Amino acid sequence: MQERSSYHHPDLRQALLEGALALLKSEGIKGFSLRRLSASVGVSHAAPYRHFASKDQLLAVLLLEGHRLLAAKLVAARVANPGPALDRLIALGRAYLDFAGENPERLGLMFSGEGNRAAEGIDPGALASETEGVDSFAPLEETVRECQAEGSLDPAEDCGILSMAFWSQVHGLALLRNEGIIEGMSRLRGGSAEATVEGVLALMRKGMGRLRPLVG
Repeated sequence: MQERSSYHHPDLRQALLEGALALLKSEGIKGFSLRRLSASVGVSHAAPYRHFASKDQLLAVLLLEGHRLLAAKLVAARVANPGPALDRLIALGRAYLDFAGENPERLGLMFSGEGNRAAEGIDPGALASETEGVDSFAPLEETVRECQAEGSLDPAEDCGILSMAFWSQVHGLALLRNEGIIEGMSRLRGGSAEATVEGVLALMRKGMGRLRPLVG
């Protein structure tokens, strides 16, 4: 006789991953457990172990999937903006903000201490099929190098540090927007979250553009 969980979930693995995202949204990572996930998806407590050896492995798979999706979005933004590299850099910032707004639970997991500790504790061999295309920092570093090559950023500066500086600003902006802070503060000042975000990106472009060699 066919098991009930298989009948209701012909793609049990995907159902578990989607259920995990929903559970992260409602309970947060500290309230996440495979037992709660099983109950929310409507399968037996043993069902998740058909695809994931542990809670940490499931979280690691979600984390890597998030970086893969983010990397693809950033690469697409690069392709869509073939003009000046500094403009392309700001386009990557917008793409990051879009991803953060569309995937707040993924973003929270990807850059949480708990999520990264879970991924670090898994045998790399168990995640070998999940690691392709997950370097979401590479498109940013490549774009920063292009800015340095065109002279819009100082080529004498460390590319990794410049990339980290830009990412830190955009990530902070994403978190403030996701939590509704920017919306509330903008409304109090008679503005909108969209206008505030665009204004911040414009200031970032000016600031990054000043990080160039002095001539003369």
